[in-house]
Amino acid sequence: MSSAPLPTPRQLERLTALVRFNFGVADWCVRHLGWWSRLWNSIFMVALTGAACSRRLRLVGLEHVTGLGPQDRVLFVANHRSFFDFFQIMAVTFHYTKLSRRLFFPVRATFFYDHPLGPLVNMLMSGMAMFPPIVRSRAGTRFNTYALDRCVAELRQPGTVMGIHPEGTRNKGPDPYSLLRTTRGVGRVALQAGDGVLVIPVWVLGTQNNLLIEILRNFTQARRYPLDVIFGAPLDLSDLTDRTDDAGAWKIAAQRCMDAILALGDEHRRRYASDQS
Repeated sequence: MSSAPLPTPRQLERLTALVRFNFGVADWCVRHLGWWSRLWNSIFMVALTGAACSRRLRLVGLEHVTGLGPQDRVLFVANHRSFFDFFQIMAVTFHYTKLSRRLFFPVRATFFYDHPLGPLVNMLMSGMAMFPPIVRSRAGTRFNTYALDRCVAELRQPGTVMGIHPEGTRNKGPDPYSLLRTTRGVGRVALQAGDGVLVIPVWVLGTQNNLLIEILRNFTQARRYPLDVIFGAPLDLSDLTDRTDDAGAWKIAAQRCMDAILALGDEHRRRYASDQS
């Protein structure tokens, strides 16, 4: 059960009524149905990710995650090309680690929180793990401060796994190795979550946005459409731990996350150069 604080009325006041309502639904589920979420992800999501990924995965750097256990606190930071990037990463952690299934993936409020069906899809696809929402408008500035505070509060609890895309949104450009500018929010979360949090960079590539096609490819064209996941070593941010409230330090930490992801992208390009031709 989460003991994180609730947003203040001032942090909620500029959100639409639907976003406030959907956030309330998601927050209640996180606080009171965590056991159900873990069970759902352990059964349904394991089966779903296996159906989409099991025969297609090419894995590098497993030594950085296979020893992780159920009490570890982990922040995965990854590039962002499709809706299912973290599903792909979780497929690996489900099968190769003993990490907790207490999952959080901060997500843009678009659809999942500003549409009436958003919470239902969130529940079905992740056990409500796509939480907290980030509002991509000036009206969400105060709430987004709370959302980052909430990420920190959740990640401070033992046995929490969180995934953040430092780019902040999907990179739709033609070159998968050219990433968008990082946002400093990931640096703030990484530093304020406290000592003991493992910040692990990941390069992921190969998924697109149609889950049915992903499943069909897994069973019919696995070699033609590989799914690549490269894990890096945990980042060393120890020189910044005394600057947790310094926005400059957040920016430095965020850039280190991005640099580590870019380095994994370079490794991917070297390993699979023939696939890109």
